[in-house]
Amino acid sequence: MSPSRPFGGLPEPQLYPTADSWAPPALPGNAELDAYREELEAWPKKTLVKRFILVRNRTMDAISKPELLEETRYSLSCIPLTPWSRCSGSGDDRGWLVWVYYMPDDEPRVLASFQALGVRLADRERMAVDPDSPDEDEQIMMAFPQQTHHVSAWEHEVLLEGEEPRKQPASEYCR
Repeated sequence: MSPSRPFGGLPEPQLYPTADSWAPPALPGNAELDAYREELEAWPKKTLVKRFILVRNRTMDAISKPELLEETRYSLSCIPLTPWSRCSGSGDDRGWLVWVYYMPDDEPRVLASFQALGVRLADRERMAVDPDSPDEDEQIMMAFPQQTHHVSAWEHEVLLEGEEPRKQPASEYCR
């Protein structure tokens, strides 16, 4: 990564010292943050590919098991769907948007594992992951040696072109 674009696309930190040179003793200074960023950027990045799938809650539980991620060597980036969204519902019918990331050498193992769970991942388009991706989750997946599982804190609604989001009572959002 270039020095003008820090790891993960985060803005350049300039927290401390303040104008009067004070810095809290528990927080790292800018020099320490810069050294940490340089260390992260020096790590070799994995070459990854990804495939997108839409799954229900039961399948999501099965593919999210940490042992399976490590054994099969894939990472996940997941977005939950609202219960009133297309392709979703309540309980086991809840829908998830899932991107499965893995190294090309691990592809046969990953595809076989998903097939054993009833997910036809091989039928989905395979896309290369850009090493300079602005997506912080993708940067983490490429940099860290272990497998990672990222879940969005925000629910989404799938809409067809021209559709408007359905207005829901506040009780639907805060259950």
